[in-house]
Amino acid sequence: MSLALDYPKLEVPENRAYIPLIFNVLAPLGAEGMVTVRATFAGGTATPGEDFSMETPEREVPAAYGYAWVQIPLIQDEINEGRETAVFDLSIVGSTEPPVRMEVTILDDLETGEVGFVSPRFSANEASPRGFVTVRLWRTLNFRNAANVTFRIEGKPEDVVTLGGEARRSVAFQPGESQIFVNIPLTDNAFAEGTRDIPLVIESSDDGAGIMPGFGSTTLTLGDDESTPEASPLSISEYSAEDGERGAVLSTSVPRGFQVRLEFSDNGLEGPWELYWIFEGADTERTAFSRFSASTMRMFRTRPPEPLELTFPW
Repeated sequence: MSLALDYPKLEVPENRAYIPLIFNVLAPLGAEGMVTVRATFAGGTATPGEDFSMETPEREVPAAYGYAWVQIPLIQDEINEGRETAVFDLSIVGSTEPPVRMEVTILDDLETGEVGFVSPRFSANEASPRGFVTVRLWRTLNFRNAANVTFRIEGKPEDVVTLGGEARRSVAFQPGESQIFVNIPLTDNAFAEGTRDIPLVIESSDDGAGIMPGFGSTTLTLGDDESTPEASPLSISEYSAEDGERGAVLSTSVPRGFQVRLEFSDNGLEGPWELYWIFEGADTERTAFSRFSASTMRMFRTRPPEPLELTFPW
């Protein structure tokens, strides 16, 4: 038997509980019994006993299990030491096979990290009954300190007015927070402007955090309740399950910032109708499933798009 690594190099923040030295046991087919995998510190700039603990360097796993890891506890200190490396050799106790080597980079949680939006896109309708749209930001590493992040709205002047009238906004991460939800107020006007994409761009963070590549900006798609989007057909098809139960598959497309409600009735067109599913607007086709017995058929209908009550980071 021998070991193999899926991740010969790994990065972990200092404030994580432990370093997961992940391995695979390559055992003959039908192997039984237990094997002990041992981790040995082989070098690096990190110091055992100061940056991590080697008190539990072994793990016993079933030979046939294959995938597991040895946990090396991390030690959190109050000194910003920057990035340090630790190289570990993993071997099966009693085996003559050579060890496998993993290189771990320990990221100091006091070091300045990066900040960005959680999603490349958010969506809402300007007539949302909540009165605001929520976007989410996150940061890496320096969670222990507060930080103020500034981002700007790059839309047209009328878009800025719809989003509360402030082109630049400052939001605060409190100590211990790695992500925050930001509510941007919505003002519903009486003009038919159609659905528009409004860029939001992070400018700076007062703790010196960098901008995450690919996440320094996001697009807020704003649906307009005065502009009715073109309706998309609802596709319905039937399927049969192995147990003999039949079902229906429903799919349609919904513009961002809008939703389509599916309702069902067990009593035909007379109703009463009950909510079954809500299709939220996205770039991809939305699909719902339902099952019915041979003696009962549920009928579905759609209603016109309504303002979103919630926003989602698609």
